Amino acid sequence: GRPGWQPVGLVVLPGFWLFWQGLSALDTMDKVLTGWTLPHFALCAACFYAGFKLLGGRDTLRGLWAGVIVGLLGVQLYGMDQRFRGLPETRAFLLEHEATHWQNFPAQERARWERSGVLIRTPEGWRAHPTLLEKARSQRISSTLFYPNTLAGALLLFVPPAFWAIATTPVLTWAARLFMGLWVGAGALACLYWSGSRSGWLVGLCLALAAFGAWPGPRATKVAVLILLAVTGLTVFAVRHASFFQRGAPSVVARFDYWEAAWRTAWQHPWLGTGPGTFQRPYERLKRPESEMARLTHNDYLQQASDSGWPGALAYAGLIWGSLFWVGRRVWLRPTSEAFFIWLGLLGWALQRWVE
Repeated sequence: GRPGWQPVGLVVLPGFWLFWQGLSALDTMDKVLTGWTLPHFALCAACFYAGFKLLGGRDTLRGLWAGVIVGLLGVQLYGMDQRFRGLPETRAFLLEHEATHWQNFPAQERARWERSGVLIRTPEGWRAHPTLLEKARSQRISSTLFYPNTLAGALLLFVPPAFWAIATTPVLTWAARLFMGLWVGAGALACLYWSGSRSGWLVGLCLALAAFGAWPGPRATKVAVLILLAVTGLTVFAVRHASFFQRGAPSVVARFDYWEAAWRTAWQHPWLGTGPGTFQRPYERLKRPESEMARLTHNDYLQQASDSGWPGALAYAGLIWGSLFWVGRRVWLRPTSEAFFIWLGLLGWALQRWVE
């Protein structure tokens, strides 16, 4: 944005939020976890102010998007390789050694894998950890990112401004723009589909609807396109995840368990929470017996409330949604501008934070 766009309240919120994290850390439930988390938070606040100072007065970030586009292409190519080569080879390797209880695996490597928890010793021999086998049987890709939902979040954040940069780069011919736009768009759509991220797909659909909804044009045409997009996107979602819902949507049920525990913890420790990064400690006590253990709430806003109390959560949510509202009011009527596409990517990222 330009100087003067950001209200003072939004600019000081990251500083207040970090200050409150420090107060919460003084009474943390786990000093080790908080010791890992607090420096990360400090770096996040520093990056915010560095970006505000160094980039806030610029008319365009076009040079930045060139690097983003190269990065996206690399992520997409790696994701395609993972989908068609990496995952099948890994799955075949694990299942081959599972069949022989890892007897033919080098003893030194087997001992190292056992110490790291990858292999488990049983009366019949060694077995791979069940979680590893489950991931091996899965078709979900994560490309160069940490895990599949992280890949989805990165695509939601960076693809919209990358589209703008490709479409408006003056040195490219129209044919080159069309080719690059189709490549980035098709690659992003394929990787989002292969990631298996249900929330990522739905948020991406919402962004597409928002983009076309803001686009100038005949009302009848816009309505027809919006209906077509919604029907197509929801149909693909239903077909892609039919088996997931037939199994009772286990990850959705698990998330409700995390959220309930975070909500209860936030009300039990309303001012300072249990300490930055410590959600897993109260969750050990509050989770249902049949639920798996989790380190994170899978909802950034509830995690803030659980870890640092309601003041920390309100500062965090106020910064994100206050900024989106403040900028959104100014760019909604300029749907061809760079700021609109940046805002669109940030909106997708912020929406996904409700479930990731």
